[in-house]
Amino acid sequence: MEISIIGPGEVVIRFIDSNGKTLVQETLVVSGSPTVEGRRTIDLSVGTADGQRPLAPVLVRQGSSKQRVMFDGDTPSRFTQKRCKEIGCTVKVAKAAASGQATPPKQGGASVRLSNDHALAKLIKTAGNMARSQERGR
Repeated sequence: MEISIIGPGEVVIRFIDSNGKTLVQETLVVSGSPTVEGRRTIDLSVGTADGQRPLAPVLVRQGSSKQRVMFDGDTPSRFTQKRCKEIGCTVKVAKAAASGQATPPKQGGASVRLSNDHALAKLIKTAGNMARSQERGR
């Protein structure tokens, strides 16, 4: 799936399974002029200990009302509703997802690496260690 973001700002997208559980969350930031466009391609499945799990994207937050977000050229709500139906979500889960509602992912205990970039993995690990150190210091 391709995510297109037109206009500057931050976008938060959660990727849910058929039960409505958020397995992955991404925060995408686009900077520049009002006409700048950012694109991100992502698979709509994730590997887990139980095997591959299909996902549906849920746009939970965007930078401003002027910013446009598209999922494969479609509005996020329409794309999410169709994808939820494809992966077997209940009507309740699909409606909530289409309206931008998805529970935050559980924190800690597991990690998902969406890039094979070792420098990025090292940066994420370092940031996590710093955050844990700060938590212990409180």
